Amino acid sequence: MALAILLSVVLFAVSTSIHYATLCSISGVLSRMPPRPHLGLTIAMMAIALAHVVEATLYAVGFWLGDTALGLGSFKSESELDWMDHFYFSLVNFTTLGRGDLTPTGHLRFMAGIEALQGFLLITASGSFLFQVMRGSVPLSRR
Repeated sequence: MALAILLSVVLFAVSTSIHYATLCSISGVLSRMPPRPHLGLTIAMMAIALAHVVEATLYAVGFWLGDTALGLGSFKSESELDWMDHFYFSLVNFTTLGRGDLTPTGHLRFMAGIEALQGFLLITASGSFLFQVMRGSVPLSRR
């Protein structure tokens, strides 16, 4: 269990750092652009979506390692899992969609709970950021 907690803390910290850096970068770009609401929103949406995919990918690597190399648990599935299945589970879990066609067992359940919590927090932060962009302000900027 200690290994699952450690891996979850590392994934949480790295994903949070990536997300914050992404939002700060978007703010920097938007603060240097002439006011073009549609373009600013498009840039912000694309960058945030990419950040979420990268963050889910990090968790997918964690699930894959936990499943195949670290012995933290496995997944209940009707077929043998490959990398894409781990990525699919992570993306569905990160977005808190929770389809249920893959079910983690063992200590991977803890990691899945942490990922869902972080996904909820980061998606909420992203929504708040995008709302501010739609209002015409530049979030996280000092101007």
